[in-house]
Amino acid sequence: MKKLIELRQKKAELIASSRSILDGAETEKRSLSADDNKQLKTINQEIESINHSITAEESVSDHERSLVSGEQRTQTNGPSNDELRSFVQSGDARSLSAGVKADGGYTVIPTVDSQIHKLLRERSVFRQNATVKSHGSEVFKKLVSVGGTSVEWAAETDTRSETNTSKLEELEIKLNSLYAYPKTTQEILDWSSFNVADWLATEVATETVLKEESAFWNGDAVKKPKGILTYTRSADNDAARTFGEVQEVTSAASGVIDFDDLITFLHAVAVPYRNNLKWYMSDAMALSLRKVKNNDGDYIWRDGVQEGQATTLLGKPVVISDQIADDEVVLADLAMAYYVIDHSTGTRMIRDNITQPGYVKMLTTRYVGGGLVDSNAVKVLKKAA
Repeated sequence: MKKLIELRQKKAELIASSRSILDGAETEKRSLSADDNKQLKTINQEIESINHSITAEESVSDHERSLVSGEQRTQTNGPSNDELRSFVQSGDARSLSAGVKADGGYTVIPTVDSQIHKLLRERSVFRQNATVKSHGSEVFKKLVSVGGTSVEWAAETDTRSETNTSKLEELEIKLNSLYAYPKTTQEILDWSSFNVADWLATEVATETVLKEESAFWNGDAVKKPKGILTYTRSADNDAARTFGEVQEVTSAASGVIDFDDLITFLHAVAVPYRNNLKWYMSDAMALSLRKVKNNDGDYIWRDGVQEGQATTLLGKPVVISDQIADDEVVLADLAMAYYVIDHSTGTRMIRDNITQPGYVKMLTTRYVGGGLVDSNAVKVLKKAA
């Protein structure tokens, strides 16, 4: 993370240098000199090199934090279960292996943190499909181009007029605290072959996955992420819709979604977004759409024949989530549409054997954020009232 911060700071300094050169020429009301152009070219090359390094660092960080694929980090000095048990019993961080640092009474235990993230990903529909990133500060910011650049034809000797330039929008995703408070008895810790690491990971994942899932779909942005279904909706298409609004398509008939509605809805998604689309719906909506037939009288729902094979609708995989209302269907490439942001500190824990005598509880805290990044990558089909 330190390396990533240094790279971003260096990039910011280079961009500031570029802006200074351009502003200097504008202030002096002159064109860029040969020396200016040379400096800008050198700076741009350095920025491009840093961009590659940042991408590489972020990629490694994403794999480490979300455990999507690839080799996991080996904890050369990770705490054993006996050491972790001692920590839970006594609260003494010195009982842990070297390399696990204490910070104001809180301890980050990498092996447990990795298990928690693995369980979260396995159990969460949203984490399996959205883009998961690790970030080191309270707010994640991203610049998004919303288009607007224009080009014109010209003959060799024609005068070239200035064309329109793309606009940039800045997104901010705030990270909020999400905590769990699992407990076990002192006797279990003292006398049984109790696997503390598995207990912590399972309890924290069980407590938090439903909270996360609910927030990523329907969160109101008050001390939690803003859910993808709570963004302002509009009937306008991508070209006419305001940045950050989600297009909502309504079925032709009241209370019914039929074959023609699904075809029209699928084509509402721009071609560049169609390759990785998935349908997201409640089980009640799935039951309804299983019965839809095409104009030849054939069912359009296709169950996966083999174990692990996706169920499809019009050739796109179907994912069931009870967080979606029974009267609407979501069609999205969630990886392009939504970012889940985990703080790089991971899961932090503090022991509590005071508030309930005879029990040992672990207050575990994580910082999580989430937000819509590309509203063109998600659409909602709703039954007409």
